[in-house]
Amino acid sequence: MSLHIDKKFINMVSPQLERFAWKKDNLANCRCPICGDSQTNKSKARGFFYARQNNYFYKCHNCDYGSNIYNFLKEISPSLCKEYSLETFSGRKEKTTKVIIPKKTIVKYQRSKKTDKLKDLKKISELEVDHPCVEFLVNRRIPKDKWNMLYYTDDFGSFMKTIDDEYETSGYKDSRLVIPFFDQNGDVVAAQGRMLSLSADLNAKSTAKYLTVKTNKESDRLWYGQWRVDPKKTVYIVEGPLDSLFIPNCIAMVGAGAIDSIPEHLKDSNGVYVLDNEPRNKQIVSINERLIELGKRVCIWPHNIHEKDINDMIYKRKTTEIVNIIDENTFEGLEALVRLRKWSKS
Repeated sequence: MSLHIDKKFINMVSPQLERFAWKKDNLANCRCPICGDSQTNKSKARGFFYARQNNYFYKCHNCDYGSNIYNFLKEISPSLCKEYSLETFSGRKEKTTKVIIPKKTIVKYQRSKKTDKLKDLKKISELEVDHPCVEFLVNRRIPKDKWNMLYYTDDFGSFMKTIDDEYETSGYKDSRLVIPFFDQNGDVVAAQGRMLSLSADLNAKSTAKYLTVKTNKESDRLWYGQWRVDPKKTVYIVEGPLDSLFIPNCIAMVGAGAIDSIPEHLKDSNGVYVLDNEPRNKQIVSINERLIELGKRVCIWPHNIHEKDINDMIYKRKTTEIVNIIDENTFEGLEALVRLRKWSKS
């Protein structure tokens, strides 16, 4: 029944999706409405709807956004989302009492210690100096004192299975930098694999720059670095895990979950959201607007900064200079909204 309802609503929302088409009976493709997909090549379509067990899911291989159909509709078409909720609930009422409680209410993090999940990976510090992964970190100027938090695997598909044993890993057998996500107790709750380079033997699925796997499939938003920040100090919140390694007391938000769902132990912290410097990116402008509406403090980059993210800035500036720029251009309320509008038109 869920497959039928999911597919029905995928077809209902399809007129809003560019280049939408069913590739197979249980696989549809479109340009991603979350990130806008490629801005230079309008023929690229890297968003996919696929069936797993008794539900459909959405995944973009450009921005790495992934969700069930309910959350996808919530982002794209709130009115259809309401219809979907009503129809899904109606279908559940016709079933036995065994399925009245939604399955997701009993899904919890698997409390596996980090050594169990990462035991078969190589620490970056264990690699030779001429190893491609080491060269990648050197080229990206990743601080050496942060290398102990990063790992390497030559078979990311097999590693995915240690995080989620139901994950479909075919097509993901490639070497990647592994960025583990820990909770505040030191347990691995997710991992991101960053591709090191394109290779002729990789298929389309495995060429996604980032692949993310989670222990809790219901978690739409991941927070990288929450285990190592001091909540009593200013907490800088950026978009990418690697960017967070350059800024002191910094975490990264990854995924498309609610932006106000910050970890409980950081809710009372003095937080500053530092999104990428992409004024033409409608999604980034929209997220900044939502943050301002929620009363959050945001960094609006000045016009003399041309690099798109912190990692790009680090090639020309020291960390202290970047932090000073952020602090001098952090705003809230009406002033933040005015600054954002000027920035988005630059």
